[in-house]
Amino acid sequence: MNPNQIVVVGDKFAHFANLPGVMTVSQLAQKLDGGAQDEALPNAVVIGQGVSEGWYSYLKHRFDARSVAVAFQGEEQITSRTGRRFSHKWQRRNILITDPQQVGLNQYHMLLSLDDDCEIISDHTTGHHIQGMVLTEAARQAFLAVTEWFLLPQNEKYYFVINKFNVDYTKFTFPLQVGIDLKIEALDQSRADRVSAKVTIRFVQHNETVCTAEVDYTAILESRLNAKEEQMAKTALEQALNLQQVQQLQAA
Repeated sequence: MNPNQIVVVGDKFAHFANLPGVMTVSQLAQKLDGGAQDEALPNAVVIGQGVSEGWYSYLKHRFDARSVAVAFQGEEQITSRTGRRFSHKWQRRNILITDPQQVGLNQYHMLLSLDDDCEIISDHTTGHHIQGMVLTEAARQAFLAVTEWFLLPQNEKYYFVINKFNVDYTKFTFPLQVGIDLKIEALDQSRADRVSAKVTIRFVQHNETVCTAEVDYTAILESRLNAKEEQMAKTALEQALNLQQVQQLQAA
C-alpha cells in the first residue's frame, strides 16, 4: 500500500473511515483547509462511495489552491454519473449509476455512484457496509438507463411497469468502487408501443459478485397507458368507497 495514498468516502461512512488509509470528505477537507502541512497530504486519492459532485470539486480545488500534486483515482464514478432522464430521478444526489456502456451483445456496464445525501441513506447508515436498498435502487436505475439509452426511441416518453424484481445479496458491499453488469436475457420488441425485457444485473466488487438482481419489465408508450391507469385508479377508489360503506352499514 502506498503510504501517501488514501481512500476518501462520504461522511455517512464514518465507521469505514476508522480503518487505516481511509478518510471522510470532511476529514480530508480539514487537512486541506490548513490543518496539515503539504508533506502530510496524500499524493493519491481513491474515490470511494458517498463522495458528492460538490465535495469532489471542492477537494480538487483545494489541492490546486495549495499547489499540491495529487492523482485522483476512480473519479469516473462521479464525473460520468448519468442524467436525470435515464435514471428517472430529478435530483442529482439521488442518481446512483454512471452512464451505461455497451460492452458486448446485450451486455452493458456501469459503476455505482453513491452520493452521501441521496434519499436512501439520508437518514442513517449502519456499520461499514452499503445498505442493500441502495443496490436495489441502483439495479432499478440500471435497467431504466439501459432501456432509455439503447432500446427506446429518444423522442417518445415511456412508462415502465415492473412485473418481477428478485434480488439476492451474497456478500457485504463496502463503500469502494462497485461495477454493475447488466445482461439482457430476453427481449420482445414485436409491438410498436412497448418493449418487454428480462435482465440480470450483477454488482461486482473486487471481482466478486456481491448482489444479483433479476428483473422482468415492460416499457409502454405513456400515451397508451395513461387512460388505462386512470380508469384502474377510479375503479380502485370506487371499490374502496363501497367497502367503507358496507363496513359502516355492518357496524350500524
